[in-house]
Amino acid sequence: MKFPLALAAALLLVPAALPQAKPKPPKSLRVYVFDCGSITMSAPASFGFTKEEVGEKQMFAVPCYLIVHPKGTLMWDVGVIPDAQINGPTIQGVSTATKTLKSQMAEIGYSAADIKYLAMSHLHSDHTANANDFAGATWLVHQNEKDAMFAPPVQGRGPQQQGFYNKLKDSKTVILTDKDYDVFGDGSVVIMSAPGHTPGHQMLFLKLKESGPVLIAGDLYHLPQEMYMHRAPSFDFNKDQTFASREKTEEFLRKTGARLWIEHDPVTFTVSRKSPAFYD
Repeated sequence: MKFPLALAAALLLVPAALPQAKPKPPKSLRVYVFDCGSITMSAPASFGFTKEEVGEKQMFAVPCYLIVHPKGTLMWDVGVIPDAQINGPTIQGVSTATKTLKSQMAEIGYSAADIKYLAMSHLHSDHTANANDFAGATWLVHQNEKDAMFAPPVQGRGPQQQGFYNKLKDSKTVILTDKDYDVFGDGSVVIMSAPGHTPGHQMLFLKLKESGPVLIAGDLYHLPQEMYMHRAPSFDFNKDQTFASREKTEEFLRKTGARLWIEHDPVTFTVSRKSPAFYD
């Protein structure tokens, strides 16, 4: 009986040892939404609000997005706490995370090595925590944002952790301009310039076949109230640019009928489909 038992035990180990099959490229664009944590708004005044307007402890969502196109993949924003520092529910200051980005990607068959392009809405640490894991991808960034990322951090300009993304210095890089950048050449994945919050802040427009057009707005807004109350964070790089970018964006939304995804808005995040489900 010893041999059959040993053989059975060995067979039980085989599936775990085999690498997971990589997904085939989809026939049309899809986007996965990952839960990359949350942030407590501890100082509403720094966002232009009173406690009475947003509550004592407003929570911000921190999503990450994997865009999968028939021609390749794009990772958009990469979390608030590095995966290496997450061990179950993890709290660092005002930031919390319970799942690693790596584990959520693996659940649907992807790893950092499978990512063709990396783009982040901006340099703040709640969007860049795992950037170094994607140093093998082609980085899509505006020159003024890249310059600000590797210059000495400016106090009062928002949280910045150069150690989160210092390996990107050696990455293959495409420098973007103020013109829209069509990532895959078919108009379905477009990076749009929206400066103000940071020098080279950018947004991501997706033209999904079934779900329709979506604009992932980065930190152009943090909460929907900013749209009709005309508030902006005190730590914006240039508030005039922020309001100009918002005006341009709102006109774009009217023209295209695109849905606006405010990344930090907890309601938007709560009702969204989370990976392994996806939008297509």
